[in-house]
Amino acid sequence: MNDLFRGYNLRDYNKNVRCFFMFGVPLIAGMMIQALLYNLYLTRLGFQEDFIGQLVGLGPIASGLFAIPTGYISDRIGRRPFLLATAGVLFTTQVGLATLSDPRILLILSFLAGTSGAFLWVNHVPFLGENAHPERRAQAIAIWMSLQAITRMVISLVAGSLPDIMVGLTGTNPDLPGPYRYALYVGVGLCLISVFPLLGIERGVRRPEPTEAEADEDAPFPTKEFAAYGSISICRGASMGFSFPFFNVFLQQDLDTSTALIGIIFFAAQIVTVPATVMAPAMARRLGTVKTIVPTRIIGSISLAFLGLTGNLWEALILVLIGATVEAITTPTEMTFATQVIPRKYWARIQSVRVTGFQIPSGIASVTAGFLIVRYGYWITFALAGALRMTSAFIFFFAFRNTKEKRPEDELPA
Repeated sequence: MNDLFRGYNLRDYNKNVRCFFMFGVPLIAGMMIQALLYNLYLTRLGFQEDFIGQLVGLGPIASGLFAIPTGYISDRIGRRPFLLATAGVLFTTQVGLATLSDPRILLILSFLAGTSGAFLWVNHVPFLGENAHPERRAQAIAIWMSLQAITRMVISLVAGSLPDIMVGLTGTNPDLPGPYRYALYVGVGLCLISVFPLLGIERGVRRPEPTEAEADEDAPFPTKEFAAYGSISICRGASMGFSFPFFNVFLQQDLDTSTALIGIIFFAAQIVTVPATVMAPAMARRLGTVKTIVPTRIIGSISLAFLGLTGNLWEALILVLIGATVEAITTPTEMTFATQVIPRKYWARIQSVRVTGFQIPSGIASVTAGFLIVRYGYWITFALAGALRMTSAFIFFFAFRNTKEKRPEDELPA
């Protein structure tokens, strides 16, 4: 039990890490409100899944295009400017997305909003890796993932009821866009709040003292690892694009689920991710990374494929919970593994490759999925998503099954 919870005391981390966590909570909350309600808002504006797919797809494509330059620049000027830009871009674009209704303007704003994904997801792991002690990196990433899960959990429960609350406060018709627009403005405000903790983060580029395992400034470029992570990210990104952006619309239109109940389902999915995320580092230490990631990801891919075939809400809920648990275990484990098998000088670049490989296929898949859903239904997109996720598990297995993990000596007290 001590091994399971080792490293989860926030006093073990410096001011930069703690400020990052405080920045992340309101930011993720604002993003979650947008993710949960915006597609439903678009349906009330009269848009169908084909347009929703295009709109949702542009964000990841922008994120993927900006990821590699973001990694190179942030290595030179530091992570802080990009974290500030994340909050600023999200605040600005979410105001426009919730206020305007011209399709062309919405597509432009969606693309611009997607750049924030590059700024955040390229820099979050390198930032924690640079600021957390080597023996605490896995736990720092797990805390960050847990904070995301807890925030999403709380917001899922609250956000599903926000439109109804806005109906009561404003007296507007619940079938019109108005209540959803006002609810989205709450998310806008949270993105603005996220700026303030960043002001406490040190400026410049931080270069921590590496452990012996990381004293590898002359290490050759890890071509095999980059190719493997790129391929895995492509499969995972496309899988996400075929499935996640349409979860809420699928639940409402195919399973006749209310907005409030959709929020509760998202809430339940986040509940299971918290213990799974906390357990992930201990599982990886005991079983090894490959034996942790591969079997769990295969299980998740099967549950995702079956989701499109169910017509029962309770079956859908179980499948969603399985998928959420799998992602909570495998995602932070895969991130930590990258810092163990890839030299420190390439951390930002591998994260750029992961983000680019994930986001561009995710965007393309979302655009494609919108048209497939209109023509064939949801079953085909969830089946494709499951197949791609299973492919990523097999790539990880064959690429890293014989890789020796570099672990720093555990010198810190339990």
